[in-house]
Amino acid sequence: MQDLLNRRDFLVTSSAGLTAAAGATLFSFPLSINAQGNRSAQVPRGTYVRADADMDLFFLSGTTALDLYHLHPHVPYEMTVPEDIRGQTHMCMRNFKEILDDQSVTWRDVVKINRFQTDLSESNAIEEVMAEYFDFWDWWPAMTAMKIRNLSSVPTRLEMELIAVIPREA
Repeated sequence: MQDLLNRRDFLVTSSAGLTAAAGATLFSFPLSINAQGNRSAQVPRGTYVRADADMDLFFLSGTTALDLYHLHPHVPYEMTVPEDIRGQTHMCMRNFKEILDDQSVTWRDVVKINRFQTDLSESNAIEEVMAEYFDFWDWWPAMTAMKIRNLSSVPTRLEMELIAVIPREA
């Protein structure tokens, strides 16, 4: 039987300076299905991840709808992003996917996403787009959405960072 470390214990342990790892079993509340048998627009709530101590952590931060490779300081010709939040979310997710694929990490390995949004009323639209990338029925990472005044590039309204776990090589 595996020794499992719940997320709260993991966070407490890792904040104490111990390099630990996160796990791969997700539990979430059941989804709603309408009369036609289609899933509802709602996304799972109350998700948490149990951690297996034989994993490595993969951190990815600062992903927006901007191209992954852009200049700093920002220059105007690189600041073109979709105006709608769905388009910006797709761009963020594509940027994540490019990096995850490069590192042989899958969406199923993602256990935590932090979202920084300029408008929390756009959360449902963001989560509906994210559900296209995660297997909506089988996997949904723990997630936090935070309202912020603005991001480092004016046209962007969403920035995300993620944590994934990868089984250690034997």
